[in-house]
Amino acid sequence: MRRPLDHFLDPSSIAVVGPSPRGNIGTVILENLLEMRARGALRAEVHAVNPRYGSCAGVPCEPDLPRAELAIIAVPPSLSVDYLRRAASLGYSAAIVVSGGFEEVGGPSLRDIMPELGGMRVLGPNTLGVVDSTTGMFAIFLPRRKGGAESLPDLRPGGVVLVAQSGGLSASLYDWLTSSGPGLRALISLGNAVDVGAAECVEHFADDPRTSVILLYLERTPNGRALMDAVRLARDRGKDAVALLGGVTPTGRRATSSHTASLLSSARVAREALRQAGAYVAADLEDALDSAKAASLLRSDPGDSIAVLTNSGGAGVLATDALSALGLSVPDLSSSPALSSLRSSGALSQLSSIANPVDVTGSASDADFVAAYGALMEEPSVGGVLLIPTHYPPGITEDLPRRISGLSRKPTVVVEVGDSELSRRVRALYDSLGLPSYPSPERAARALRALRWLRSNPGTWTVGRAARGGLEAAIRGWLWPDLVGALASLGFDVPDWSWIASPGDWPDGLYPAVLKVHAPSLTHKTEAGAVIVGIRDARDMEDAVRRLAPIAASASGRLYAQRMVRGVELRVGLVKDPDFGCVVDVGLGGVITEIIGDHSTRVAPVTELEAREMLSELRLRPLLEGYRGMPKADLGRLARAISALSDAACSPAISEFEVNPLIVDGDRLWAVDARASAVDNGAAPAKGV
Repeated sequence: MRRPLDHFLDPSSIAVVGPSPRGNIGTVILENLLEMRARGALRAEVHAVNPRYGSCAGVPCEPDLPRAELAIIAVPPSLSVDYLRRAASLGYSAAIVVSGGFEEVGGPSLRDIMPELGGMRVLGPNTLGVVDSTTGMFAIFLPRRKGGAESLPDLRPGGVVLVAQSGGLSASLYDWLTSSGPGLRALISLGNAVDVGAAECVEHFADDPRTSVILLYLERTPNGRALMDAVRLARDRGKDAVALLGGVTPTGRRATSSHTASLLSSARVAREALRQAGAYVAADLEDALDSAKAASLLRSDPGDSIAVLTNSGGAGVLATDALSALGLSVPDLSSSPALSSLRSSGALSQLSSIANPVDVTGSASDADFVAAYGALMEEPSVGGVLLIPTHYPPGITEDLPRRISGLSRKPTVVVEVGDSELSRRVRALYDSLGLPSYPSPERAARALRALRWLRSNPGTWTVGRAARGGLEAAIRGWLWPDLVGALASLGFDVPDWSWIASPGDWPDGLYPAVLKVHAPSLTHKTEAGAVIVGIRDARDMEDAVRRLAPIAASASGRLYAQRMVRGVELRVGLVKDPDFGCVVDVGLGGVITEIIGDHSTRVAPVTELEAREMLSELRLRPLLEGYRGMPKADLGRLARAISALSDAACSPAISEFEVNPLIVDGDRLWAVDARASAVDNGAAPAKGV
């Protein structure tokens, strides 16, 4: 059964609208398609449509749209709209709109006309087009040659699917993937994505047997949960996902009432959401491409323990430094029986080092590398290998890659530093044999780290996950005194407290105490001077009431006191992201939480296991684990409370819910302050929201 994207990637017939004998983007698309037909790679019929000309690129130009499956529209925006309507009326299944200049710059809106198209699918506008190495579809508007030189390399099949929101970057990524990369399965340039989006593309290739890696370049993440579902589906079906996010530098923080909201940029939420679904989120373009290459060619797990095998001591040191900095282990192999046997038998020079890096020295031959590499394949403490066989010494030949490949049973990445003709040829040879090669030890180490992450992190998100909500039933207002019932229902402890009209309202047995002002207009009590801590006795309480009463009166508020508790200050909060919905964040609490920036984020609701993972990611984690005699926190109870908050507070009526500080003292979870806000920013609810 044909699926929606098949109409773009494997159409039976194509109408290219707008090519000209004088040359334009429509002409380039037409020429690319005709060349693929001439090679026998593309089966689809190809029509040219332009009422102003009789022919273009050697084929007749038809005056109007013929009946076909796919329209590729390369005319100005106003004409594009007309042709879309015409294609829909003729029963076309799909259309690619490569033209720009629509609503993003004040032009006509394709979103507005989508309901008129009767279900016809649209890719774009402002898209580079699509490529499919299996069907021969090569519908992009970039010429293969410019100025007598190759501009785009020939399509080389591989296992990587590229889904990108940038047309220009799509071309660069295509160039790399098909020249020095692992090859391309397909390319889909989303453009402005008025219809076809990233989630649908990921889901389409999740079931494709020729796909090993889905590489995403995203600048926007609308329908974020659908994208998470699609990525997790792909991971469940054996595909890797690598994501590169553009536009990640925040230009400012929106004004919010909670610390949680001010800490969470859209880029951070997208990054953590994709990781939660099982995608490796690359740090930069180089990382994305190198990771996709490693994941495509190496399908097993290198583990955390890596051996470095080299004939260059300096390169081995750099590789060891890079691996260690990334958290991978480089174990001492000096007592390895297999390696020791090679030295004692003379198979390796006595000048060689087997400690790790395993340095066979610059005098080594192919045979030395083969012997040492074979021993590493038998070494149980080694999960993967970073191989640096510099080709410069006379004993190293171009036969070495084939010999190494024949022995390889563990994930191995290769470093060939240099840009000479032979260096490039050696890298290409290793790549062709399924051993990804890189021009520096640092890049190879980072690729191994990405591969390790992918093999050990299939994602914790579950497809179709939804929250139960319902916390609004326990909320009596938006500030802490109104939220104590809700907090208790989530599993938090509430310290003894009381409204204070006069100093005598606080019992003598509940010191030390804290006095606070309750007023909706006071967003952060510390900055407003509306909280006094360390109240030791009735005299201190009298003084505190005298100081805070005017502040409460001016803010139309009231005073309340809490019994003072001590422990590790955390913050747990939930906000609503425009793309991913409810998001929960856990980190250092108190008034300096934004400065320290120690926090962990997930899309809500989270499971207890995910909450435990969030806690493990914090730099302050040792404080919860008994650091220097401090009480060990009940991490299980804390995780359950975080999970409960992420589920119950994810409600249509609640836009933000934060506990800050949450003071953790052993098995007690003291929610000493909290606030919430309504979706409509309305006043505090009367009862039960």
